[in-house]
Amino acid sequence: MSIEAKICTVGDVLGDNLAIPQYQRPYCWTPTNVMQLLSDIQTNMIAGKREYRIGTVICHKCQEESGVQKYNMVDGQQRITTILIVLKELGEINKIERRNIRYKRNSVERILENCNFIKGWIKDNLPNDKKAFADYILNNCKFVEVIVDNLGEAFQMFDTQNGRGKSLEAYNLLKAFHIRAMDQNSQEERIQCDRNWEGATQYDATPDIHNDPNEDILRQLFGEQLFKSRLWCRNENAKAFTRGDIEEFKGFTIDKNHPIDFPFQNPFLLQYMTEKFYHNVLAGTVGTKSRLETGETEKTNPFVNINQEIINGRAFFEYIETYVELYKKMFIELGSYQLSEFKRFYYLYCLAYRWEDDDAQKTWEKASLKQNAFRNAIGGAERVGDTYLRETYKSLCFVLLDKFGERVFLRYYKTLYRLVYLTRIKYASVRFSTAMSVPTPLFSIIFRAKGETGLLELTNKLTVALKEQYDHIDKLPTKLKTFVMEGIDNEQQ
Repeated sequence: MSIEAKICTVGDVLGDNLAIPQYQRPYCWTPTNVMQLLSDIQTNMIAGKREYRIGTVICHKCQEESGVQKYNMVDGQQRITTILIVLKELGEINKIERRNIRYKRNSVERILENCNFIKGWIKDNLPNDKKAFADYILNNCKFVEVIVDNLGEAFQMFDTQNGRGKSLEAYNLLKAFHIRAMDQNSQEERIQCDRNWEGATQYDATPDIHNDPNEDILRQLFGEQLFKSRLWCRNENAKAFTRGDIEEFKGFTIDKNHPIDFPFQNPFLLQYMTEKFYHNVLAGTVGTKSRLETGETEKTNPFVNINQEIINGRAFFEYIETYVELYKKMFIELGSYQLSEFKRFYYLYCLAYRWEDDDAQKTWEKASLKQNAFRNAIGGAERVGDTYLRETYKSLCFVLLDKFGERVFLRYYKTLYRLVYLTRIKYASVRFSTAMSVPTPLFSIIFRAKGETGLLELTNKLTVALKEQYDHIDKLPTKLKTFVMEGIDNEQQ
C-alpha cells in the first residue's frame, strides 16, 4: 500500500485521468456553495495572492480494463465538478464529460442549474477578465492531492480528513470556514479563536470530580439555544440542527479585501466600524449595558445579539464566545452567585421534580456542591417530552436575558415557565413536533418588544392559558401543579 500526497495546481489535477466511481453520491452543490467558491477565488485574485488553497482531493489509483491508469475520486468531486463547470463557461473546456467523468441522471439537473448561475455570475463580475480568471484558477488555485492505491485506505483517509475517523459535528464545519475568513488577522488571533472553540467543546464543569465527562457546550448551543431560537424569532418552524443548516451561521466578510456587495449591508458595515471605534476610542468613557448585573467576563461582547446578521471571521467567534459564557452562567455554573435565584428554580422545577417542600433547600445545596447534578434530570423530569419542553424553556430564557438583561429576566422567567409547561396538560405526550410549535408566539413577543411594557403580552397570554386549562391542572406532577396554582392565585390578585 502506498500513499502519495502533494500540492498540485488545478490544471495539474485536471490533467489526471479522473473518474467518478459508481459508489459516489450525486453532484449536489447549490448556487450558494458555488457563489462562496467563486467569491473566495476572486477575492484572492484581486488581493494579488499567488496561491489559493481550495481543499483536498483524495483519489484511489486503479486501472481500467484497457490498462489505462485512472484515479477514482473518493473525496473532492463536488469542487472538481464545480470548477469544470466554471472553466467550461469561461471557454476553457468544450465539454464537462472528460474521459471517465460521467454523471448520474440525478446530478444533471443540479449541474444545469449551476451552469445558469455561473453564466450570470461571470457576466456580472468578469465582463473583461474571463481569461485572467481562468488562468488564475488553473495555475494559482491548488489542491492537496492524496493518491492511495488501496480503496479501503482511501476511505479511511476520507474519514480522517472529515473528522479523525468519525463524522464531524455540524457546527465544527463552521470553525474552519470562519478561521479562513480571518486572513487579515494575525496567526496568534486565529490560534486563540481555535483554542477558545475547542475549549468550549471540552469544557470541564466539574474539575474536582474524577472521571466526570466534559461538557460540549457548542453542541448544546448550536443545537438548541442559537439555531432554534433564530428560527423561532423569524416565525419559522424549528428543527434539529444538521450539516445542511450551517449556512444559518455564515454571513459576509468585512475587511479591505471584501467590500460589501449590496445596500442592505451598509448598516452592518456601520455597526462593525462603530464597534471598532468604540473599543479603540470610547471604551472606558461611554458605558454599555450588561446582560448580567455583576460578573460579566471579558469574553462577552455587549454588541452582539442572538438574531444578528453573521459577520464572518473574528466577529463570529466573538458572537459564539459571548453565548458560551452566558450559557455557563445560566445552566452550568450552579454554585456561582450570578442568577442564583433562577438557577435554584431551574434545578428544582426543570431537573428535579421529586422533592419535599421542607427538603427543597437541602436538595438545592447538595446539588450546588456536586455541580454535575445540574446536567442530569431526575424524578420524572428525565422523560423525553420533558426534555423537549426543558430545552424550549431554556431557549426562551436565553433570548430574554440576552435582549433585556438580568433585571427584566428575573421578572419573567416564571411566566415563561408556566406558559411552556402548561403544554403538559394539553397533550397526553409531548413530542418533538409539539415542543417545536409551542414557543413561536412567545419568541415573537420577545423579539417584537421594544421595552419592558412590550412583555406584558406574555402575562396576558398566561392569564388566558390558565383559564383555559384550569379544569385539567390535576394532570400535572404535584410540584408543577402547586407552582401553576400559585400562578393562578397571582393572576387573580
